[in-house]
Amino acid sequence: MVGKLSDDTKMSGSRIPVLYCWRHGIPHPWSTPNDELRKSIEAQSGPLPDYDIGEPGIVGNLLEPVLIRDCCAHLHIPQAELSPPVIKLDDFEVSCDGIVEIDEPVRVQDNGIVRIHGSDEIKLQGRIPIECKVTTAPPSDDIPLYRGPIQLQAQMMATGASAGIIVTLHRGIERRITIIPADPDIQAEITEICADFRRRVAAEDWFAPVNIDDAAIPPAEKSETPVELNGLDNDVYHLELLRDHRRQLEDEIAELELKVMTAMGDATLGQAGPYQIEWPVRHYKAQPERVVAAKEARTIRLKTLKIKSSL
Repeated sequence: MVGKLSDDTKMSGSRIPVLYCWRHGIPHPWSTPNDELRKSIEAQSGPLPDYDIGEPGIVGNLLEPVLIRDCCAHLHIPQAELSPPVIKLDDFEVSCDGIVEIDEPVRVQDNGIVRIHGSDEIKLQGRIPIECKVTTAPPSDDIPLYRGPIQLQAQMMATGASAGIIVTLHRGIERRITIIPADPDIQAEITEICADFRRRVAAEDWFAPVNIDDAAIPPAEKSETPVELNGLDNDVYHLELLRDHRRQLEDEIAELELKVMTAMGDATLGQAGPYQIEWPVRHYKAQPERVVAAKEARTIRLKTLKIKSSL
């Protein structure tokens, strides 16, 4: 289920992959550690506003029951309880898309639709969490860690399961059912990550930034005297050289683009030897006048540096 179900002040199954991926040097496509930390720190003062899950999230939620029911039928296991209550642990919470109770062992083999992580077959028994994903990406042998595998390990921890299932609809036309056994090493790391995150929320102890966006999230403290940046002289010098080079390149690019645009006139397509050039247009529909909602005063940290040299 796409949307907010668990307590924002703690880690949740869907947010744990952000910390896990960046910890292992794998960029998460939608969030950073400090972004998640900021949300939880703000949530201590009250619930965060609901966010717009967008059309993909709405469609995913509509398809979720169908995909889970089909998954259970395909694996010859009992039908799952859909959207069961949130499971609350000390340092994190999980909301499963489905949980199935299997009394007698069911043997499942790897085939065209079913993939079993690390094996050709597996026996399913007991409580098994099911996570549903809908993506525009094509099927692949390895599911990205941010698209279910780490989230599923947290769900297995919360349910005491020996395995979990991810059912994925790719590009609206292809199903994949992936069965992943419980991994004690990953689960131990999840325990450590969530305990550390809860401590950081209480202490407002920010993570070392993983990119510029992440670095700009912690609040700034205005200082009257410069902080000594020992050993960074050469880095700052190199930064200024690169910025100058970028400005020169941008000026040259703009000059060449203007030359080509002038030659094209009012045409949208041009041909220069082997190169076809398109100068596209964008159409905007008429829109009614909108009143922008009032915003509270706030201070944000910019994502660029100003450098002055005393040389």
